[in-house]
Amino acid sequence: MKVFEQFRRIYSISSLSEIHDKQIPTSPAMGVDNMSQEIFIGMREEQLEIINRKVLAGKYAFTSYRLKLISKGQGKSPREISIPTVRDRIVLKGLCIFLQIRFREDIKDVLPQFVVKTVKGICITKQYDSFIKLDVSNFYPSIPHEKLIRRLRKRIKSAEILNLIECSISTPTVSKPKSGVAKNTQGVPQGLSISNVLASIYLSNIDKRYEGDDRLKYFRYVDDILILCNWEDILDIRKDIAKRFSGLKLKIHAEALGSDKSTSGRLDREGFSYLGYSFKEGLVTVRLGSVEKLRESILTIFTGYKHSKLKSEEFLMWRLNLRITGCIFNKKSKGWLFFFSEINDESLLHELDFFVDKLCKRFNVSNLEIKKFVRSHYQIQHSRTESKYIQNFDLYNVNDMSRVLSIFGKATDKMSEQQIRNEFNRRIARQVRDLETDIQNAGSTN
Repeated sequence: MKVFEQFRRIYSISSLSEIHDKQIPTSPAMGVDNMSQEIFIGMREEQLEIINRKVLAGKYAFTSYRLKLISKGQGKSPREISIPTVRDRIVLKGLCIFLQIRFREDIKDVLPQFVVKTVKGICITKQYDSFIKLDVSNFYPSIPHEKLIRRLRKRIKSAEILNLIECSISTPTVSKPKSGVAKNTQGVPQGLSISNVLASIYLSNIDKRYEGDDRLKYFRYVDDILILCNWEDILDIRKDIAKRFSGLKLKIHAEALGSDKSTSGRLDREGFSYLGYSFKEGLVTVRLGSVEKLRESILTIFTGYKHSKLKSEEFLMWRLNLRITGCIFNKKSKGWLFFFSEINDESLLHELDFFVDKLCKRFNVSNLEIKKFVRSHYQIQHSRTESKYIQNFDLYNVNDMSRVLSIFGKATDKMSEQQIRNEFNRRIARQVRDLETDIQNAGSTN
C-alpha cells in the first residue's frame, strides 16, 4: 500500500470514529479550550469531519497545548507535560498509529517489567562482570527538529504528512491561552501519544548498533540506558556511545561518584538501579524512594477514611485492596506490584503487609479483610490473568459494576445499562490514575 493511501485510511471518518471510541483515554484532563469529552461527544461528527478534511488537505493546525507540571521530587525541576485538546488528541493518535506501522522495525514497545526480567536473567548467568548505566540529559526537550524530520523523511516522502508531524512538535505549550506565542524549534513535547514513538525512531540507529555488538547486552527504556559488559571494555564503550549521542545533538550525563544517572562498576561489588529496581548480589528489590511513595499513598487512604463524613469501612477496604493488588483494566495491568513484579525480595513484601496491619490497628479497622502483598505478588508471578485474588475489571458484567458503584455510594436502580457502564468506567479510570501515581517517575532519574 502506498504511504499516503495508508495515511488516508487512518484519517477516514470511520477510522477516526474508531480511534475516538477505543483509543482516546478517559482522562478528565482538558486542553486550553476547556472542552471535556462529554462536550466533544455532542459535536463529534462535526469535529471528525473537520479533522478528515483539514488533515488530508494538509491544512490542519494544532491548538496550543496546556502545560501541566509533574513533580519529580524535592530539589528537582518538575517535568513539563503537554495536554492537547480532545480533537488534537485524535489527530495525534492517528499519527501515532501511522508511525507505528511505517517504522515498526525501529520502535521499541516493551514493558519495563520485561526489560527487568531480561536484565535479571543475564545477571544470574554471570556472563558479564560489569555494568554501565547512562542517562540522556534533558532528552525530549533536546531532540532537534531538523534532524528528526530528516530521519522521518527516509520513509515518508509526503510533504503533507511531514508537515503535520512537524506542526505537532512545534506547537507551543502554554499555561493559559494567549496569542503570539513562538513555535518550538527544538524538542518533542512530553505527554503526546507520538512522543515516545518519535523518540524511538530518533534513537533507532543507536539501538541497532549496540544490540548487534557481541561484547555487550544493551537495554534502553526511553532515556535510561543500561549496558552489561566486561570490565576491560567499559572505557571504549562509554567513549563510543557518548560520541554517537553527540552526533544526534544529545548529551549523556557525565559519570559521577554516587550518581544515579550515569555510573559504572563491577556487578559483584557495586549494586545498580534501573527502571525503579535495585540490583545487588542476586537480590532484585525496589528503590527506597518508590517504597516510601507507596507507603505515603496507603497512609493517605487511611487518613481520607478518618476525615470522611461517611466513614465507610467497605470503601476503605476496597481502596486498600486495589492499592495492594493492582488490577486489570482496559486490557492493561495496573498498579505498584504489577510494575515491580520482577522483584525477588520477599522480606520487603512482608514489611509492607506489616505496615498495613499496623495502620489498621491505629485506625481501629482491624476487622477488615485486607489482601496481602506477599500473596498478590505470587498471584501476579504465577496466574495473573486467571487469578480471582486480583480484580480484572474487564470481566465485570453490569451486576458486578453496580455492586462496585454501590461501594462508592452510587445508586444504579434508575440507570440504564449503558449509564452504569459509563459511570463504572469513569470511576475505575479515576482509581487507576491514583494507582499510577505510585509508580510515576519510578523508572526515571531525570
